[in-house]
Amino acid sequence: MKIKNLTLSESTVFGYSSNCYLLTSGGEAAIVDPSLETGVILTALSLADAKLKYIILTHAHFDHMHTLDSLREATGAMVCVHADDAEALGNPDFSLYTLFRISAVTYAPAEMLLSDGDVLRLGEDELKVVHTPGHTPGCICLVCGDDMLTGDTLFDMSVGRTDFPRSDTLQLLRSIDRIYKEYPDATIYPGH
Repeated sequence: MKIKNLTLSESTVFGYSSNCYLLTSGGEAAIVDPSLETGVILTALSLADAKLKYIILTHAHFDHMHTLDSLREATGAMVCVHADDAEALGNPDFSLYTLFRISAVTYAPAEMLLSDGDVLRLGEDELKVVHTPGHTPGCICLVCGDDMLTGDTLFDMSVGRTDFPRSDTLQLLRSIDRIYKEYPDATIYPGH
């Protein structure tokens, strides 16, 4: 599987420095956390010559899903989110739009609700869902081989905040402990 961080590789200033990843395998693609302009993502998909199958949210905070519905509409891809964060797509209090005094944006429901241990097939590869609550109740990491996309469970040199509504510090600590025990050699692709 090829993993490309679009936030770092494309010329864009959109969003809150949330990483948006393009995963490709066997002509199929997944976008993890659509925080960039839809046009930027569509161009990257075209250059990769891959059809978007999944739009996967590592969690349902606004800075990780800015262009969720416009990307879904443009591609017909299936939106995937952990069941414990599904309600946040329609609730601006849970997605933090309200807290950050941004207009009360809501999104259509996800087509697929994820659980710990689920496996998503992408081309010739599989993505395993690892539930890592704490930053939000439905935070997930995605594992493919030795690679792990951690969303806001792990940052570059930090961890996700737990001072938000529905966050839980003890859950986050347990989730981080699980990552290091079960995936000690993983290459980490963080949310920020």
